[in-house]
Amino acid sequence: MVDDSEPRVLKHQVVRRELDALLDDLSPGDPFPSERDLAERHGVSRETLRQAMRELLVAGRVERRGRTTVVAAPKVVLPLAIGSYTEAARDKGLSATRILVGWTVSKADDDTAELLRIEPGDAVVQLERVFTTDGTRVGLETTRIPEYRIPGLVETFDYRVSLYAELRTRGVVFGRVVDTIETVLPDAREAALLTVDTRTPMFLLNRVSFDKDGTPIEQRRSLYRGDRMTFTAEMDA
Repeated sequence: MVDDSEPRVLKHQVVRRELDALLDDLSPGDPFPSERDLAERHGVSRETLRQAMRELLVAGRVERRGRTTVVAAPKVVLPLAIGSYTEAARDKGLSATRILVGWTVSKADDDTAELLRIEPGDAVVQLERVFTTDGTRVGLETTRIPEYRIPGLVETFDYRVSLYAELRTRGVVFGRVVDTIETVLPDAREAALLTVDTRTPMFLLNRVSFDKDGTPIEQRRSLYRGDRMTFTAEMDA
């Protein structure tokens, strides 16, 4: 009689455990054996091996560099909180900066106007940047702010530093944020900007920030690599 009380262990899961053990003896940046070599070594099909490798990629244990696979560095762990991820990363001893994708100034559509509590057609400044830590592109952030709140920002702001710090110097005080988080896959443009393929899992964070008076400051869309980033949140009962 077959006991169905325990879940069946699939072949690729067995291979995944064996590959995890192999990774434990390697260091970040070390080359990882090819799929062909690993499939032969473990006596499995290439498809079974690929399933195990996909799980390692999602878990952030290995990463693709062109046609080769190397051992990945540990994921970047940052708090999910009001504040700058650039500053948070630097507080952890990581090098962090931003790469400018572009500035735009446009008229608010109905949805943006409702989120930011402005009139449709009002000017909105959009800043799009890639977030990097230790030289790796890990996030793509798009921030929209009503132009009236930040006169001259496009001409004076150093895009490589914290936008939140810049807003503080302008007297903007954050009171609260409303975040929604989900998992998605990047489109072709997003994947290219983050130097990944379109199968890489992402965290999508949509945020609206408010000042102490409850007036919206910004609407931000942030796309973070799930294979390189982990977020933590602390809550009191």
